[in-house]
Amino acid sequence: MERRQFLSLGALSLLGWRRLAAAAAIPRIVGAQIGPGIRVPGLHGDTWTTTWADDDQVYAVADDCFGLKAHPINSNLALFRLLGSPPALAVETVNPMTAFGKLTSLLADGASWKGSGLACIDGVLYLAVSRHHYMEAQSDWIQQSWDATIIKSEDHGRTWSAAPALDRAMFPGRIFANPYFVQYGRDGAAGPDASDRYVYAVSNDGDWNNGNWMTLGRVRRDRIGRLDPADWEFVHGLDAGHRPKWGPRHDNALATFRAPGRTSMTGVQYLAGLGVYVMPQWHYPDLGDPVPEKRWQTTRFELYRAPAPWGPWTLFHSQTFSPQGYYNPGIPAKFIREDGRRFWLIASGDFYPSPAGNPYYTINQFPVQLELA
Repeated sequence: MERRQFLSLGALSLLGWRRLAAAAAIPRIVGAQIGPGIRVPGLHGDTWTTTWADDDQVYAVADDCFGLKAHPINSNLALFRLLGSPPALAVETVNPMTAFGKLTSLLADGASWKGSGLACIDGVLYLAVSRHHYMEAQSDWIQQSWDATIIKSEDHGRTWSAAPALDRAMFPGRIFANPYFVQYGRDGAAGPDASDRYVYAVSNDGDWNNGNWMTLGRVRRDRIGRLDPADWEFVHGLDAGHRPKWGPRHDNALATFRAPGRTSMTGVQYLAGLGVYVMPQWHYPDLGDPVPEKRWQTTRFELYRAPAPWGPWTLFHSQTFSPQGYYNPGIPAKFIREDGRRFWLIASGDFYPSPAGNPYYTINQFPVQLELA
């Protein structure tokens, strides 16, 4: 028994050293150059969370949108297809998602439906939706969210599973209220960290903007389609080797990322060429300004890197944008160069005072080049 234990400990130690050696070999990202934003004309909406599907198309969910000027819709959230490549993206409407209401329409709880994470896993689209209470002075100009549910489409967004009832959320409450799926590549392509067997998702603590921390959950790839919250588990601790301890409850999960007041809705992209995870965070640094337009016309992107979805996360770039107020940055997996050093980032733009007349309230495309040590 003692010999077997010794050999087992030795094998674990060897695996640990190999993981450390592999991590040491990964190029260290020390900065980034973000080029000027290039707008997609004739388009109205925000968030623009993307996924690269099995049909080689990039799909995006947008909130509070009229969509294309040439073929307008009126939606709290809607699904689109992005055609071509940056900086010349074109957009077409897939589904206005009328079951989730018209732009800014509210239900009995005083909130509206909004989308967050979108993923294509083995040919099926999965979309996280939740309830959002629009920002106001009483909430310190922070848009609160709660009660997330994942819905699915087996025909690339043309039809979806039923919209959830208000009291039947998969993940009730404000913890894990904005799940964003960790993206690896086309059709949920597998990467490291058991992503061939699990689908990971991150969420902040129930705020669209200027939240405080994030949690991490996962579900077995062969069970995600059941849409059963009992299939999910969450990080409840980290061992001495910074490996996660998983547990069944989302409402008391460990914060795997923490930046008080600077943790907004966003996702995580794995850069296979560099063997590293990147999270494009953002927030409004001037919410306390008495001049309304100044609150929304200045935003700050903060780019983080990590060796695993559970961190540890290291800030490597910060950049302020004014007066465009860019927000909800994301990295479409299809538009990443093979070596991982260059990619396109897309983001929404200033919504104040009227999205209908604001040229930045559309998809804004940014070329990004990472700086390595």
